[in-house]
Amino acid sequence: MTDHHAGPCPRCAQPIGERPAHSRLHTHRTQPICTTCGTDEAHRDTTGLAPIPPTDWPLTTPDH
Repeated sequence: MTDHHAGPCPRCAQPIGERPAHSRLHTHRTQPICTTCGTDEAHRDTTGLAPIPPTDWPLTTPDH
């Protein structure tokens, strides 16, 4: 299987991996993030915790 999302997760700088999540902070959920960060975003969303804003992510993305 080819990893189409090779490279670091913009949210944590770890490898995205073969099964990326998509950030809830982007309107169209087009920004791939690693599954660990995807789980954290879901947890924060369901428990009412504030999201980690993209400006605090270690890697910048083109839509910011």
